[in-house]
Amino acid sequence: MSLRALLTSMLGQVEGAYAVMLMGYDCIAIDEVHQGEAGFDVQTMAVEYGTVIKDIRRTIEVVGAGSMEELTITTTHSRMIIRVLNDEFFAAFVLAKDGNLGKARYLLRAKALQLMESVA
Repeated sequence: MSLRALLTSMLGQVEGAYAVMLMGYDCIAIDEVHQGEAGFDVQTMAVEYGTVIKDIRRTIEVVGAGSMEELTITTTHSRMIIRVLNDEFFAAFVLAKDGNLGKARYLLRAKALQLMESVA
């Protein structure tokens, strides 16, 4: 299954999802799929959060708390759940505040290997 097909399938399974993406820590999206109207620039948000994610990841390692696996950012309008795939890539869902966070979280974990294989 291609990366685009995998992301499209994942997005279609999560109620309230605006986007799902595979990104590098250089804040460049490898691929992303969108649906619906978020009311804000999802792509810019993901890029800006990418910088924050790098800092959080580095801090976790510096203090010896292990390796970051997952991060959820919640605002008044949305949620973004990020799953670390490896040292180069992470995957993320952007959801409406009332979107199905549990399903998004499950899919990011369950599809992690397929997502990594798609960029190998």
